[in-house]
Amino acid sequence: MDPRKTAAEWLRGTVFKEEAIRPWAPKPAERVPQVIRAARSLGNGTYQSWQSRETVFMKQGKLLAGYEDDYEYGGSVQCYYPTYQSLTDRQLRGYFSWRTKLRRGDVHEAPLSFAFLYIYEQINQIGAVDAMDGFRKLEAFRDAYGQIDSRILSYLNRWISDYVVYYGLDRELLSGTPQVIRERSIAVLEHIQERDAAEIMDAVKGLSGWLERSKFYGSYRDDMDTVIVRVLRRVAAHYAARCKKTMAEQYFGGYSQCQVSLFDTAVFCDPLKRRSYEYALDERWVYSCKNGLWFVQKRVASPGSGGKLDDLLKTIDSAMRQEFDYRHPVKSKTETKWLLRLIQEEVQGLLAEKKAAEERKITIDYGRLSQIRRDAAVTREKLIVDEEMDLPEEPAPQEQEPVQFTLEGLAQEQRSMLPPAQVEAAPAAPSAAQGGDTPLSPPEYRLLQCLLYGGDTGWVQVEGHLLSVLVDGINEKLYDTFLDTVIDDGPQLIEDYIDELKEMVHP
Repeated sequence: MDPRKTAAEWLRGTVFKEEAIRPWAPKPAERVPQVIRAARSLGNGTYQSWQSRETVFMKQGKLLAGYEDDYEYGGSVQCYYPTYQSLTDRQLRGYFSWRTKLRRGDVHEAPLSFAFLYIYEQINQIGAVDAMDGFRKLEAFRDAYGQIDSRILSYLNRWISDYVVYYGLDRELLSGTPQVIRERSIAVLEHIQERDAAEIMDAVKGLSGWLERSKFYGSYRDDMDTVIVRVLRRVAAHYAARCKKTMAEQYFGGYSQCQVSLFDTAVFCDPLKRRSYEYALDERWVYSCKNGLWFVQKRVASPGSGGKLDDLLKTIDSAMRQEFDYRHPVKSKTETKWLLRLIQEEVQGLLAEKKAAEERKITIDYGRLSQIRRDAAVTREKLIVDEEMDLPEEPAPQEQEPVQFTLEGLAQEQRSMLPPAQVEAAPAAPSAAQGGDTPLSPPEYRLLQCLLYGGDTGWVQVEGHLLSVLVDGINEKLYDTFLDTVIDDGPQLIEDYIDELKEMVHP
């Protein structure tokens, strides 16, 4: 038998079998909700061709504002400037199902076109009770969905600002936006001579993010803040006196008016049909609408002004690292001689102030406390009166008042025991009035008087005073006047203050 014939019969019997022809039936189309079909009709037909894309979007949006769906859609959408009309029925039902969950607080990722379509609804107040309700929904969507897909943020932040301007909402709603923070920070530097240091540094940080990245600034924050404020004030004074433009204009540009398009690159339907309108974010940052055209007067950066503040801060950082002998030096960012000289003067001035303050600092030697206690014990023993030695033995009266000892009485008794020559040499104790206008007590005044005019200080021990205590009291009470100690260990007067002390303490 022919093997080819055998093979052909095997193929017909095993591989190719006769099958019945099945009748073809088209796949049943999905049912489209009636409200979607009605919305489609608003933009279909030859008689609707004269309508703009924005007009159709607004009509359909009002019809579909409250529509909800539960359609499961897992496909993707690639559509620029999406509208209801640009989506297929399945895509449109997928969007409304996602929007339904979003309105109920279930925020999850969706095609980017869905996110922009939702934003377009809000800026046209589709589904919003009023302008403030639309603003809150835009902010809530930015805060929630912006964490899922950050691609919406650059557009949405700009459109939120346009929304406040267009609908005339309170300008304080934009107080936290980067544009407003920047303008208010520049306004602080425009009036830098009247602003305090804390306000100036807040403004600098609002205009420059470089400062917080500096390792030197992290280690010497207070010192660098001081130098930055002083340098900026002197730079502002220099430009005010010598140049036509102020420091703010040199660094950030001046004001000018230009035409602007609100909600640029968005599907915006101009629901209020503004024709003559003005909105001021501050005294000089003003939006105006004239015959439907929008203009804004705002600060416009001049050529070469960008980065000038950062360069100044980096130059200050470089100079301070050098003067503070910091382990990681960096190069200066400017070659302007007067500016470099000014910065150097302020840095060296700060170091001189810190050194002077360190020299004026009063230190307490706690090691001397033990010696003071020993001196006090010796004095206390000398003041003890032995009644058995001094008082004659005699019967005590039945009613005898207790004997009272005073420091003055003891001092008189001690003086009576001194030789006559020492009694005459010791000056009499001054009265309370002898202190004059000084804050010193009479013993302190008397001791200072003896040191100034060569008097004997033997009375200090006789009257029961501690020399070290009187000296410390004088130094403490006169510190506010001299910002230094006037009596050194010994005790000995500081020579630089003798003339001034003699004007306070008389012979």
